[in-house]
Amino acid sequence: MSKLLIFSLLIISVTALSQEGISSNQKKEKSENTYDSVYPRGEYNFRQKFYEIFDRDKVYGKGITRSETTFIVTSEGELTNIKTTGTNISMNNEMRRTITEISKFKWIPKKQAGKPIDSKYRFPITITFTED
Repeated sequence: MSKLLIFSLLIISVTALSQEGISSNQKKEKSENTYDSVYPRGEYNFRQKFYEIFDRDKVYGKGITRSETTFIVTSEGELTNIKTTGTNISMNNEMRRTITEISKFKWIPKKQAGKPIDSKYRFPITITFTED
């Protein structure tokens, strides 16, 4: 029961997947010619792959645990600068391991004015531990 609850909370918590472009002039403008980076076969498949690889049994804690992983999708479609923050070390390690495993797949890079550019992703997760 607790694993089902944790898994359902994982599904709900990752809807905040977000990204922002990185450019030399650091403008925050969105143009009509900007397209976001895409995991092969879309965001839904990214989340599905994350859940397949993420090993919930390696995460220990009590109550609510939050962790956030950020990474760069390069103009070549590779993931770099994978960084995870949060107070639960076991969750941070498992998130970093999972995203590193996913980084073996090439992404479709973000495009601006038809040219691929680097983009930054922010991927937060919240798990609530329940007592059995």
